[in-house]
Amino acid sequence: MNGLKSNRSIIAKDTIASTDFSGTGKGGYLNPEQSREFIRLMYDATDFLKDIRTLTMNAPTKDLDYMGLNSRVLRLAAEGVSPDELIGINTAKQQLLAKEVILPYDITDNVLEDTIEQENADDKIAEMMTMQFGNDLCDLSLNGDTSVLSTATDAKFLKIGDGFIKIAKDSADTHKVDTEGSTDYKGEVFKAMLSAMPNRFKRRKSELRFYVSPSVAETYIHQLAIRETELGDESLISGKPQRYAGIQLFECEYMPNDVLILTSNKNLATGTFREVKKEQQRQARKRLTEYTVTMRLDPAKIIWHDALVIAYDIPSGS
Repeated sequence: MNGLKSNRSIIAKDTIASTDFSGTGKGGYLNPEQSREFIRLMYDATDFLKDIRTLTMNAPTKDLDYMGLNSRVLRLAAEGVSPDELIGINTAKQQLLAKEVILPYDITDNVLEDTIEQENADDKIAEMMTMQFGNDLCDLSLNGDTSVLSTATDAKFLKIGDGFIKIAKDSADTHKVDTEGSTDYKGEVFKAMLSAMPNRFKRRKSELRFYVSPSVAETYIHQLAIRETELGDESLISGKPQRYAGIQLFECEYMPNDVLILTSNKNLATGTFREVKKEQQRQARKRLTEYTVTMRLDPAKIIWHDALVIAYDIPSGS
């Protein structure tokens, strides 16, 4: 029997799970209600996916548009005279392009016969796998990298699609901060990132996030605590890193320790096509049932590249 796999295994490799999602014997496309529930559970698996824009696509592609007015657009009005210039409008367009991913798994008869869950075992395992699917999507949305070598660890998983980190590093329009390996987040790194963010994107601080790993958040908490202030004490006791300059620190367990992102939570998007397909095939001689779940997704799109700052130790010569 296959054992439960670690993160980064579910989408690209085999695992163990079982349930007849559709209740139609050999399976097929889930009905709309079942598909919505599957996708909802998947997105609810991590706080990060619940924080960013998660879109259910009615087609394999979906345009993401952003529109904003240029500053200083007011002019004096002259009676009987048309303005000699038009209002400038900034637009950005990205496109979600859903690729098919597969979740193949099987469950032996002994699992269902021996488990303490008994009749509910297949449903419980299926729920676990749905949540793990969401965990893997979160991981992929950050760390996906189609340029990794095929021999690299987890290459089959990472090559599904580029994540936010790869997109941000490669883009000519995002803003890069070289941390030079510094972990002085309170004194150096966060300040530099905020300085690199264009002023027009700082207005809605309630939507801005410093996306960081739990280790970075913990280090920042201890840096606050050294000051022996009420804020430092509260952060140390609660374990929550609070804010920097009014901007929320948002922990994500799949964020690398040496990379930080500053942007609006509405500037990051991931999309899944609404149709989820489930099929099953009984292998009597092996005393197991094979299950296959397929769906289409696009793990990551940055909508407005100019509104994102990424900080990391930039290699010399880059």
